Amino acid sequence: MSHLAPRLLPLVCLALIGACACAWPGRVPRALRPFALDGSRCLLDPEHFGIVGGRITAGADHRDLAAINGLWAPPFVSSDFRLDVRLSGQPIPTESYMWLPFEVRRSGVAGNIALETSVVALDGRRALVLEVALRNRDRRPVEAPVELAVSGTLDRSPEWGFTRPASATPTTCRLDGSALAMEQGRPAIRVRPSGARGRWTLDGPRWGATIRLQPSRTARLYVTVTVGEAQAAARECAEVANAPARAVSMTRAAWSRRAEELFRRLPRFEADDPRLVAFYNRSLVHLLTNRWDVPEFVLRPYYSTGSVKGGCVCNYLWNYGEVWEILPLFDAAAARAHILQFLKCDISRHFAFDPVTGAAFGPWYPVNQEKIIGSIYHYVAETGDRGFLDETVSGKTVLDWVLFHATVLDDPGQPVRLVDYGSSNSHLELRRGYPYNHVMPDLNGRRYQSYLWAERLAELAGKPAPWLSDRARQLKSVLKRELWDSGARWFSFIRGDGKRDLRYTIQMFKLVGSGVLDDEEERGLLSHLNETEFLGKFGFHSMSRTDPAYDQVDIDNGGGGACTCFPPQVIEKLYRAGHPDTAADILRRILWWGERLPYWGDSIVANEMDYRRDTPLQCTLDGATGAQAIIFGMFGVRVEADGSVVVNPHPPSFSPRIALKDLRIRGRRMDVEVSGTGYRVTCGSRTWRREAGSGVTRVK
Repeated sequence: MSHLAPRLLPLVCLALIGACACAWPGRVPRALRPFALDGSRCLLDPEHFGIVGGRITAGADHRDLAAINGLWAPPFVSSDFRLDVRLSGQPIPTESYMWLPFEVRRSGVAGNIALETSVVALDGRRALVLEVALRNRDRRPVEAPVELAVSGTLDRSPEWGFTRPASATPTTCRLDGSALAMEQGRPAIRVRPSGARGRWTLDGPRWGATIRLQPSRTARLYVTVTVGEAQAAARECAEVANAPARAVSMTRAAWSRRAEELFRRLPRFEADDPRLVAFYNRSLVHLLTNRWDVPEFVLRPYYSTGSVKGGCVCNYLWNYGEVWEILPLFDAAAARAHILQFLKCDISRHFAFDPVTGAAFGPWYPVNQEKIIGSIYHYVAETGDRGFLDETVSGKTVLDWVLFHATVLDDPGQPVRLVDYGSSNSHLELRRGYPYNHVMPDLNGRRYQSYLWAERLAELAGKPAPWLSDRARQLKSVLKRELWDSGARWFSFIRGDGKRDLRYTIQMFKLVGSGVLDDEEERGLLSHLNETEFLGKFGFHSMSRTDPAYDQVDIDNGGGGACTCFPPQVIEKLYRAGHPDTAADILRRILWWGERLPYWGDSIVANEMDYRRDTPLQCTLDGATGAQAIIFGMFGVRVEADGSVVVNPHPPSFSPRIALKDLRIRGRRMDVEVSGTGYRVTCGSRTWRREAGSGVTRVK
């Protein structure tokens, strides 16, 4: 065996600093550098660009040096809020900028004055601080006429669903000392400048000041913005505006601690190829950006489906269930609480719950049952919390709910049959009228894994249910007999009129490695993973380009790209099913995600570097599936029913040295280091060495 890789982190960090924060050297706290993105690399439209703070999210138009556009602080919303800063009556264009989850830094020049701004979403507050630094580059004193213009409506939104909540009610403006109060009944927005003497006028409203700058000197102006109930907004505004620099410093420190805590709970990833590390770290950022701590929410902390600029703050089981392996490692208590909240809802009829009321809404997504069973299984396996299965929620134990959802639309008293899911278009939501409904092979095939998970959970609870694995075996036989098309090397579906049809959807690859496919079926499906059908230069097409239903603009499921979580899911399954080269090839195509996007939204394009723009979901929780695929796919990490941890890594050819540092599962703390020819697993005082690809290591 060749010498195993030494610690790679310092070299990787240097590469990432150069790639992601080159315009702001030394100014990003070390813990936050993995998440910084230099604006010169960013593909996001200003419309989709924003920051989050746990209680507030705001837009920060990166073209304008100091603009803030839109405030969403559940339950309060000012979707058309606008704050502009002008110098000598003119807006200041941005020359460079950098994004952090809670902050955008921008710089530009106006005449002899160099400007740097920072807008920060304050930690634990419904508040922002805008800092404007003006530096005189001339040898003579200059005067800088600065003006703020503010506008916006305000409402309390009763719903935080898929779309961004919008405000429409005008505010009434009045002055309260040096602060502008924009009131709409009880809710209010407060805006207060500090650091310069100026004057408000309600005509606009606007604030102006003339700042005199000595040669080579810098002056700083701060603007505090708060939103909420009028008294709370006024109190918070006064507290922050009296020491805005301190509030900003405290927020940066809080986010640094949050990033450090993330890497105490989840392993650090090291690799020869810095693109791979950037992809992993960018994936993890979604566990930070989608975490809310809002007093009015039913869960604290609460992990939303989306976050930035208020898009999709509700909780879709479809998205939540995609992070079923990594979330219990990161925040087991929250994973437990979210599962219980979903079980309080009727997820056999609805697809999501509202964060404020906890009430379920929307139609049924037929993937719900797999998502809730898988979430429960991985939580119990990774934490060892068997008692969770006996906990009662809405009149049933968690195990009772597992058995219920494993048999939705099934009759355990009858032989296994394929389920007809009806005429709804809710699974793929195709836009051009092509059908994929009724008896669908991917949904029926996923029942196989649900049966097996349910059986294992029943065993762990001391209530064996061997009939579940028997039904799984029957399902495997029925699926092939009734839907496999050996000529097409694909599964057909049965339409409402009883006729068979073919829909070449990415969803079928989610059956790989589940056990429901035999060798012929698996080889047949994988034969379609080629550049004529599913593979694009920059990603994975969700529909084969040979399918008549293929639609370039229907990115998520219709073909032009794929939902963000789909490629990582398939990559993980390919690794675990023994197809590492195919998995690595797909992964290589999407590494640009980590370099060009600060966060990942609903769907990403496959044939060019682009993303789906016609959706409010621009920062999705299931973006964390990228890191999940590396931990549980590339490194082959798996937790067995007896609590032992299995490791089976497969380094990609483009990065033969990879490592997971400080992987913590079931009270164990492990390092996995891989070279091109071998790997080493260290747990405490014990070390295991194996040839790469030669088999698994079981850590007990």
